[in-house]
Amino acid sequence: MAWSMGCLGFEAAAAVCPAAFQAYQKYYDIVSAFSNVNTREGLAELSLVIDGMEGLRDAIFSDIPKLMSALDLDDAHRFSIFYDFVFFISRENGQKNISVQRAVGAWRMVLNGRFRLLDRWCNFVEKYQRYNITEDVWQQLLAFSRCVNEDLEGYDPKGAWPVLVDDFVEHMHRIYNSCDCSSAMESQLSISNTFGGINPLPGSKRKCPTRLKPNEDVDLSDNFTRSVHLAPLKRLKESPVITKYGVWEYNAGTPLVHSPSDYCEDANLHNPRGCLQNSPSIVEDCLSKGFEGCISMKCSF
Repeated sequence: MAWSMGCLGFEAAAAVCPAAFQAYQKYYDIVSAFSNVNTREGLAELSLVIDGMEGLRDAIFSDIPKLMSALDLDDAHRFSIFYDFVFFISRENGQKNISVQRAVGAWRMVLNGRFRLLDRWCNFVEKYQRYNITEDVWQQLLAFSRCVNEDLEGYDPKGAWPVLVDDFVEHMHRIYNSCDCSSAMESQLSISNTFGGINPLPGSKRKCPTRLKPNEDVDLSDNFTRSVHLAPLKRLKESPVITKYGVWEYNAGTPLVHSPSDYCEDANLHNPRGCLQNSPSIVEDCLSKGFEGCISMKCSF
């Protein structure tokens, strides 16, 4: 008969888990219209028979993995029937729905290796679902697992999905968006660590140098800090003296305190454009002193 086509071996399946196999055989005949009874009436009668034997429903539920290994479930249609049978056998005390704990345990058994988001789905249901799982949610999840990829591609937000499935998709989108933001921040930190001297600060594209106090030492190895902070410091300045031979000499060690004009002069000394920033009068004064030295040197001879 058509039923035997769903088994790798009729006798082997019956020997591995006889109670579970017989229950599934009767269920398969009822839903496949191989029996003459109405589907709803047939399932109700089968449920009463199973509940009439204490502990039989739990025993069948525990043997589901053994039953799966004995059946040929590669065909999508046969697997759908078996999937619905698992929901049927998971119901307790004639209830139409199943508890969250029971549903999660059944999903982990029957959808293992068939649903890539199985762990995330089960964790989501355990954490957020407060009500029992309906048969509609159970059946729609199988359709969801077949048409939606791990990255949620294939999900139609306008589709007639249960609310629990829609909530799960929104939950996954939040997780994926959070991961994308974290990856972007890690990439930015990686670039910043590569260029340690120009780490970005809030509101700035480059690191601002720390201002030094008036009497604080300067690290001359840092060219950038040296060029910014050298001018305002008090230091020894060499004073020029013209000899009788017109040669300029310097008496080092004369301490001078900078005036505002000295600040500008020192800044020009460390500015590559300082020569362009000197006033014409200063340049002419230096040239005239040089010429006077040359004339005085000739007259002395």
